[in-house]
Amino acid sequence: MSSTALVKISAVSAHEVVVPARSGAVNSPELGSFLLQPGRASDPDWDMLPICVLEFQMSDGLTALGEVGRGVSLAQIEPWLKQLPGIHLAGTSLAVLPESWRGAPLFGGLLESSPPPLYSSPSPVAYALEMALYDWAGKRLGCRMVDLLGGAYVEELPVDYWCGRQSPANLASIAERAVSLGFKGIKMKSRMGDPVIEQVRALRSVGGSDFSITIDPMYQWLSPHDGLHYLKGLEQFGGNLRVEDPFPTDVPEFWHRARAASSVPLVVHARGMLSLRRALEEKYADNFNCAGGPVEFLTCARAVEVAGYSCWHGSSLELGIGQAAGMHAAAAARSCTMASDFQSGVIREHTLITWDWPYKDGMLPLPAGLGLGVELDRDALRHYTKSEARFE
Repeated sequence: MSSTALVKISAVSAHEVVVPARSGAVNSPELGSFLLQPGRASDPDWDMLPICVLEFQMSDGLTALGEVGRGVSLAQIEPWLKQLPGIHLAGTSLAVLPESWRGAPLFGGLLESSPPPLYSSPSPVAYALEMALYDWAGKRLGCRMVDLLGGAYVEELPVDYWCGRQSPANLASIAERAVSLGFKGIKMKSRMGDPVIEQVRALRSVGGSDFSITIDPMYQWLSPHDGLHYLKGLEQFGGNLRVEDPFPTDVPEFWHRARAASSVPLVVHARGMLSLRRALEEKYADNFNCAGGPVEFLTCARAVEVAGYSCWHGSSLELGIGQAAGMHAAAAARSCTMASDFQSGVIREHTLITWDWPYKDGMLPLPAGLGLGVELDRDALRHYTKSEARFE
């Protein structure tokens, strides 16, 4: 085929998989699940939610990989996947997608239309297609995804260990494992009522004062009145400790009051442009956890840099394809200097890729191959697949 010929999506193969976390990696039984909803005894474990792995066959003979966010079934994305075969590509632009993939503008101003990717797309497939286009373009041009994003500022990324809500006794054992694997810190989930001070004391008893700790209540500390005793109690442990999203991000006064009363750094998880913009305008965060697809993440990370802050790349403990895409984006962001959330290689039973996740001394190098640099592990894919379909 001529190198100047238009390339189109010929077919999409979709695999709905469920890949559990390793035993003991998430929550201690005595603490229960992370979030509770009225009228329910517990929420479904996040690691048992489905993830759809996508293979895009292109008309130039290349195959590109994408991954849909967890909790979305194959049946839910089928109408969107049926629209993709036959679409001609324009590099990594998402402008080739039908108008139905576009949501309402996020807000007025420069970032409403520039850059134009689908920040507010109603389709759960948008980010999966975005990472697949970078995988395809890298394979076609003979380079890595990070090179398409402007090049790598670093070739390896700092990564902390991870766990859910764990008892102090379990945390001591988890910290021993983390330290033995070379990790320099840990991120843990929290909820109002958890023994936070005892948990941190258990971690520091193993890791020492240099062991970094990030506590993530996901808004569950509810208000400064409820959470302030935690924040004041944490001051005794000194530095290398921060709290991510203790309060809802749409109530800046909670954050301001807590920061006035406590020296513990607070981090905002900017799940998109709106939450980042609010936090920057209100100046209620010390640093940021940025998320989103590759272009949205980089837009957020560059805004963070201009404002004089640092960030890390968040995740939902995706499988290998999603984590690889995030790693390339993080390496292309100068402000992304904090330990990112790329722990799936030690938390999931498998990531469904053949890459061996070479964590060393709290660092993780970029995959070296073309595009995303990773390939599917076919045996593992068959083992964890619950349903599959092909669209052409």
